[in-house]
Amino acid sequence: MSEQLTLLLISIVSVMFIMLRSVDLSKALINIITFKQLPIYFELYSRRLSKHKVDYLIRNDSYYRSLSPKLRRSFNSRIKKFIASKHFVSRGDFILNQEVILILATAAVKISFGLKDYLFSHFHTIIIYSDEFYSNASQVEVKGETNGSGIIVFSWKDIEYGNSDPSDSINLAYHEFAHALFVTNLMSPYENDFKEHYREWLMYVKYNSQLKEATQKHIFRDYAAVNEMEFFAVAVENFFEKPQEFKKALPKLYELMAKVLNQDTLQMEKLELL
Repeated sequence: MSEQLTLLLISIVSVMFIMLRSVDLSKALINIITFKQLPIYFELYSRRLSKHKVDYLIRNDSYYRSLSPKLRRSFNSRIKKFIASKHFVSRGDFILNQEVILILATAAVKISFGLKDYLFSHFHTIIIYSDEFYSNASQVEVKGETNGSGIIVFSWKDIEYGNSDPSDSINLAYHEFAHALFVTNLMSPYENDFKEHYREWLMYVKYNSQLKEATQKHIFRDYAAVNEMEFFAVAVENFFEKPQEFKKALPKLYELMAKVLNQDTLQMEKLELL
């Protein structure tokens, strides 16, 4: 190997060493050199979250507290990028502030943390009302709405209600972002792991009476039986808020949910290995 080429390689590795602070550097560099897939939490351009916001997450979010320092840095960066990629809008008398934006972004990044596309790229605008609002699409008052035009809408009163009890399996933020995750991935023209595992999940749900069984066992609320999309959204709520009960009652369905989301809230340490 020529001296010039050696110096070039050393320079490239040095630059990447500086840039890759949010991941296991040795693992990332080895994967790059050997053309292997990078860790799922890999962040090429890591962005920092303010200490105030980090402290808020540590105080208020058990999922965040369960992450290792390395994964927290990646999570923080994804929150920053998610916020930068969306237009947040208040409606009516609702007053939008940074805490509201952080809470919504955290919910979105949490359910997509095991996936490569964590920015919900199909969606560009998030609208927040203070309470229930009239939906032109449904022509009724609703608490939340996710539509194909790239807009997600929330009632803040119901966001707060969902966050007030982190173990009741009712969480509007998870619910609507689950719809958004579904739409983003299923509308993508490219094949991805989410699509593959979702198809497996859906076949199991449809041909093993999972909608009926989940509601009869009172694991999922009745609304889950409306259709497969609502069942998926309610399953996401349960996956993050009542994982132990979910896994005990419906172990195969829980296993498939973990595959779809590429994470297991009962085994967070495995995120390091993805």
